[in-house]
Amino acid sequence: MKTSSYRILIVDDEPVITTLLATFLGFQGHLCATATNGRTALEMVSQNHFDFVITDVVMPDMDGITLTKKLSCQFPNLSIMVMSGYYDEKSMESAATAGAHEFIKKPFSLAEFEMCF
Repeated sequence: MKTSSYRILIVDDEPVITTLLATFLGFQGHLCATATNGRTALEMVSQNHFDFVITDVVMPDMDGITLTKKLSCQFPNLSIMVMSGYYDEKSMESAATAGAHEFIKKPFSLAEFEMCF
């Protein structure tokens, strides 16, 4: 894990995931915010500075791949990690094409997450 503090937005419609990651990253010294869908996340990033976005793929209102595309276009220096329970080559390729820097398959352990982060 990097030693500097980041502002991180965690986007997932599953509260257990956002709470788990926000708590874990908070203990690492990072400032975390959460959103339950891509539309809200896009608004939050437009109004606040974030260094990193972690997003699920399947969510209501706007999915994570669409969010990643929009964020990559509007904020090209923003680092994005995509997480998904639907892992295959196409999912990974879609995330990378959209602009994701990292991809992690759900479910994951905190050790696996830390290695990707």
